[in-house]
Amino acid sequence: MEKVYSWSGGKIIEITLNDYDNWLVSLRKEFSINFLKAKKSHKIGSRWENLYLDIEEIPSARNPIRLARDIARELLDISSVILYEALEGAENQNPPFWFNLAKPGESTGLHDHASLSKVSGVFYISCESNSGNLYFRKEGEVDLEIMPQVGKLVLFEPWMPHGVRKNSSDRERLSLAFNLFPFPLPITNL
Repeated sequence: MEKVYSWSGGKIIEITLNDYDNWLVSLRKEFSINFLKAKKSHKIGSRWENLYLDIEEIPSARNPIRLARDIARELLDISSVILYEALEGAENQNPPFWFNLAKPGESTGLHDHASLSKVSGVFYISCESNSGNLYFRKEGEVDLEIMPQVGKLVLFEPWMPHGVRKNSSDRERLSLAFNLFPFPLPITNL
C-alpha cells in the first residue's frame, strides 16, 4: 500500500515494499559484517550521522535503491540515475547512499539533501515501535510524520527539510538513505 503526500510544494511517497524478506536478510548481514569498515561523515552529539560503505561491501543495497528508482518513475514521473560512487566534481566525495544507525535516545536533526539530486529516500532495515518518526517541516504547518517500519520506503524531494525524532525504543534503528540523480548527470568538470 502506498501513500502520496503533497507537502510544501513537493511530493512524498510512503510505501511498504513487497517480497523484501530474502534480500533484507542479506542486507542486514552485509552491514553487520562490514560495519567497522564504514567511513563516517560527521558527528552530532555522540552519534556519527552517516555511515558509508562501498557497494562491493554491501551489494544488497542495490535492491531498495533500484526499487526506489522504479517507484519514483511510476508514481512521480521522475526519471533518475542510480550512482554507487560519488558524483564526479561533487563537494561530498562519499557514495550517494549511506546508513543511519540510531541507538536508543538518539535522533537526527533537521536537514535537507544534495542539491544536485532529483529524489531522496530512506529504507528501514531494523526498527521497533517508538524508534523515531521521520518528520518533514514547513514553517507555520504541523510537521508531517511517518512512522518507521521494516520494509518501508519513503521517497521525497531532496530540498524538503526533514529529521528523525528520538529513538525511544530499547533497540537500534537502522536505515539506508540515498539520493538519485537526474539524467544527464550534472557533472561540471568534464
